[in-house]
Amino acid sequence: AVPRWKPLRHAYEKEIVLYAHFEGLDYLSTECVYAPHAYRGHARNLLKDLEATRPSTVAALGHSGRRLTIATEVATKTLGAC
Repeated sequence: AVPRWKPLRHAYEKEIVLYAHFEGLDYLSTECVYAPHAYRGHARNLLKDLEATRPSTVAALGHSGRRLTIATEVATKTLGAC
């Protein structure tokens, strides 16, 4: 497997938007109409609250996630037809 290269993974979203603004790059941000009711909004709010308390929280979580490894054999259920 080839690892993905993410040059801006350590940059905050605000910094990326500012970079695009000052470089004159087109930046489009739209929200899905279903997003306000999605569960990920709760997780995002939790992350924003944690980041307000400690600004390096998101970077620390990303670092921890990259250090996790997955076993070569993972037990999964067979998916059925809907």
